[in-house]
Amino acid sequence: MEEGRVVGGLLHYVSCLELVNRKLPFGIAEVGKCFHCFSEDEHNDLPLIRIGERTVASLTWFSSAKTSGQWRDYWLRHRLLWWQRFSQVPSRFSSDHQDNMSVIHYHFPWGKEPVESLCCMDEASLTQMHCGGSAKLHGRDGRKSVIPHVVWVSGDLDRGLLAYLSDALQLTENQLSRGKDQQRMVLKIHPSLAPIKVAVDLGKGPAVDLRLVCQGLSDELRESRISVWPGYLDTLQTPMEQLFTKYDEMGVMFTVLVSDITLENGLLQLRSRDTTIKETMHISKLRDFLLQYITATKKH
Repeated sequence: MEEGRVVGGLLHYVSCLELVNRKLPFGIAEVGKCFHCFSEDEHNDLPLIRIGERTVASLTWFSSAKTSGQWRDYWLRHRLLWWQRFSQVPSRFSSDHQDNMSVIHYHFPWGKEPVESLCCMDEASLTQMHCGGSAKLHGRDGRKSVIPHVVWVSGDLDRGLLAYLSDALQLTENQLSRGKDQQRMVLKIHPSLAPIKVAVDLGKGPAVDLRLVCQGLSDELRESRISVWPGYLDTLQTPMEQLFTKYDEMGVMFTVLVSDITLENGLLQLRSRDTTIKETMHISKLRDFLLQYITATKKH
């Protein structure tokens, strides 16, 4: 796949047109590696050319000429809102427009860089790709038979990931720190994107018994598709506040501490990454609480 060209979607247009009974509009989505050439030193007379690799997700959208402008506006608005939805600071994502090209940028600390682009093409993009008559290119737009226009959306997933990591990294005041380090680093990844939802670790108590409880709890959470970091497997004892700091920097949403109190009456401690609030909860209610929290965040 060559970056910057909507080859795959156009190439498979005819076969996909048959799959949808020749009805417009429809789209073809792709994800894959793209390669591009770049110069290592632009100021050198004979620059060293390297091949770069990126992971790109694209959508090739086919619609009638009459509605292509509406679809262009729809996809641009939809994609910008999607990027902003998972951001801690939505205004860092913005869009620029020029002729038939629109670009969604993220404002990094060093300047803005594109994470997604959108361009519009007329029917010539299809007729040039598919030679030998245009009859096979016609799709149905209501009662009309037309060769569609194309809206192509292409996102750089590697740069998008970097944008969300940059967006999530926050430095907040550490209320517990009395030394030189007065700031607390938190990777505040959106709950829908956070790769690890909860860390299960040990508090005070008999290590062997507590690890068995942690193992059972972790298995229960994983069965409900809740990702777990098995901190209880670490044999090194870490002070609680250092443990919380480590999980905050990892972006873990919740930390669960199982202790001798859990063995006695089933109560454990749950600590939130975002609020730093610690609360006591019965072990039987933890799974439902996490599922409700994750479900609620997906709706916003």
